[in-house]
Amino acid sequence: MQIKKAICTWCKGKCGVRVFSDDSGQLDHVEIISKREFIGGAYGSGCQTLRYRQGPEWFNSPYRLRYPLRRVGARGENRWQRLEWSEALDEIAQRLAEIRDTWGAEAVFATAGDTWTHEEYKQRFLSLFGTPNIIGAGPICVGPRSLVSEAIVGWYPAFSLRHATRCILFLGVQPKVARPANWVTVQKAKQQGAKLITLDPRQSEVAKLSDVWIQLRPGTDAAILLGMINYIIDQDLYDHAFVERWCHGFAALRKQAAEYPLDRVAEITGVAASVIRDAAVTYATNRPGSIIEGMGVEHSPNAAQILHARACLSAIVGNFDVEGGDELPGPTKRFKTDREIELVELLSRDQRAKQIAHDRFKLHSMPGQEILTEVISKHYGKRGGIHWYTGEAHMPSVYRAIISEKPYPIKAGIVTSSNPLVSHVNTRLVYAAIKKLDLVVNCDLFWQPTALLADYVLPIASWLERPAIYNYLGFHLRVSGSAAALPAVSDEYDRRTDFDFWRGLGIRLGQAEHWPWESLEESYDERLRDTGKSFSELADSLGQEFPQETQTFRKYEQTGFATPTGKVELYSTIFEQLGYPPLPYYEPHPDSPVSVADPENRYPLTVINGSRNYWFMLSDWRQVPETRARRPYPLLELHPDTAHKLGLQEGDWAWIENSLGRIIQRVTIFDGIKPDIVHADGQWWYPELSALDPILFGAWISNINLILDDDPKRCSEILGTWPQKQTRGRVYKVETDEDKKLVAIIERLCLAHGNTTPPLRPDEIDIIQHYSEEAMSSPTNMGD
Repeated sequence: MQIKKAICTWCKGKCGVRVFSDDSGQLDHVEIISKREFIGGAYGSGCQTLRYRQGPEWFNSPYRLRYPLRRVGARGENRWQRLEWSEALDEIAQRLAEIRDTWGAEAVFATAGDTWTHEEYKQRFLSLFGTPNIIGAGPICVGPRSLVSEAIVGWYPAFSLRHATRCILFLGVQPKVARPANWVTVQKAKQQGAKLITLDPRQSEVAKLSDVWIQLRPGTDAAILLGMINYIIDQDLYDHAFVERWCHGFAALRKQAAEYPLDRVAEITGVAASVIRDAAVTYATNRPGSIIEGMGVEHSPNAAQILHARACLSAIVGNFDVEGGDELPGPTKRFKTDREIELVELLSRDQRAKQIAHDRFKLHSMPGQEILTEVISKHYGKRGGIHWYTGEAHMPSVYRAIISEKPYPIKAGIVTSSNPLVSHVNTRLVYAAIKKLDLVVNCDLFWQPTALLADYVLPIASWLERPAIYNYLGFHLRVSGSAAALPAVSDEYDRRTDFDFWRGLGIRLGQAEHWPWESLEESYDERLRDTGKSFSELADSLGQEFPQETQTFRKYEQTGFATPTGKVELYSTIFEQLGYPPLPYYEPHPDSPVSVADPENRYPLTVINGSRNYWFMLSDWRQVPETRARRPYPLLELHPDTAHKLGLQEGDWAWIENSLGRIIQRVTIFDGIKPDIVHADGQWWYPELSALDPILFGAWISNINLILDDDPKRCSEILGTWPQKQTRGRVYKVETDEDKKLVAIIERLCLAHGNTTPPLRPDEIDIIQHYSEEAMSSPTNMGD
């Protein structure tokens, strides 16, 4: 038995593990490394060690991609020819060159995924190729947090909970699943007397543990935070010394916040004024405090205002860059970060100006990137963050540009570490855009709905099969690393790293001088050169004892903050320079009851979605039998009173419908949600259903993104963030005979759990195809 250490990326926990394999390199099992051996990670809490027990099933799944494939039938027919890697790269490079020569480099776009891949090398290729168009989850995940923080305070606060932490405010996040490493320290902090405050319309695990749970109306977070700011100022609970010396625009903020007295905020949010007051006093009088935010706010078109208010709240009580507060570690000086690999500076100004919607959603595209890079680099000597996640083209606008060919034609898409047909909002729009492209390349770990529409499908090595370095997007001092624990090539498969893919294309497209490394390990050695350690030495220790600069606090007392004024910019001069309101404010969500004109009350419920669970990681793991057995169906949470009113019981199936269409999910009764709100599962697909277009593994049946609207007019004016978390709708019971047949098929297949799935009968395929075509024919909002 061979044993190798690695850092797991099956979830956000980044746990240290031991990987056990037989002499042929076959995975046997995975075990957690103890706290004594690995400082950091979540120690298995992010998945309750479930994924480690199911590792071999995941690794050997029949849905894993094994060899490069070229489509030989019509797109969506699921007919493929096996290729060698060199053949695939030759053909893809030739087609990309032809598109560039005919339409310009900007006619090619790529999708960004999660941090389990080597995205910095993707951006390097795109910068050298000449396209500014990369799209992904950045504007709704981490991007808003990092960009707003950089604009207001000059750096992204670390989620560093310490013994000194006296209060933790959770803002739209479930740390038990979404921040498992933090959850370990949250529980310890609670035991040591720290106060917990949670803003969440659902009663999550952390809400149950909290001293104050603010069960607000979805999308009203900014009003709550501004109300807290106003009360803290009005009651003289703010840090006078810090505000007077280190905050820019306090008088303007004070005047703005005065528009949010507690009685008005209570009316907006549905939260009693006494609860908001308790939260404000608890936060202001228990210092230092830390704020942990998540996608619950980032999936809102109001994300920029919410996060601006969040930064102001932390600033007025002096919680920035103090031990146990919102720490600002600054960049590592000796390690070459992801941003330094990306070579965005080599993308010409003419090409930058062609980035889709760069002149509209400026903070999350080229204009904001250029300002932040200049200010932060001047202060620290280098910039943190990663361009591929915080400098993207606007995803909803890119899909519309593909279809309309305005402002120019887009002809090719390279889809990596993402599943747009399931994960991106407005499924019909995404489908139509993908189908119109001349070239679609899909690089991934598994077969999934988007891959079925590709021209080339390439198998990428998982974290078990590749080396990796992790530096939390360049925002932390700590650097972690691990070597490949299993071979990426065997008699049964031929997988390569993302680095191999992008370097291979780059060499073929005239970029050879910028790809001097033969391997990913060789590139890592160069990036670590100034540390005195080789990559193998870093990987031996998993990097947690990597020698870095010592963490210090209150650095602003010597150097100020990395902002144009050198202070925390409550009044943002960067927002003002970009043409946006410089102070935080509350604006109703476009799908809130006060925003939607519905005189006949056709859609009386607020539908929220996407709360994380242990069993899946975003759209992944539904193809693993044991995991699927834990959560076989997509679940729709209803308050008991709502279920009774609608004639629904636990286990019934119901339709969720709005003007964009309908999807079906299974009812579960949950009293931790208000009666006028329902919660749907997100990113759902059915690997057991047919792979043929239009069924596409059931991408049209239960996926909430089918009924979410990403019209650019509804997106954040500052960030371009789209409404992925919330819509209006109605819920009704499955009652027709045809609907019941659909339910019977889903239940039979779901209970079979993946690998043992019985084949679909022809009549069942007809039923699934009928519902898929119905979903595809519903209206699509093309927007402007």
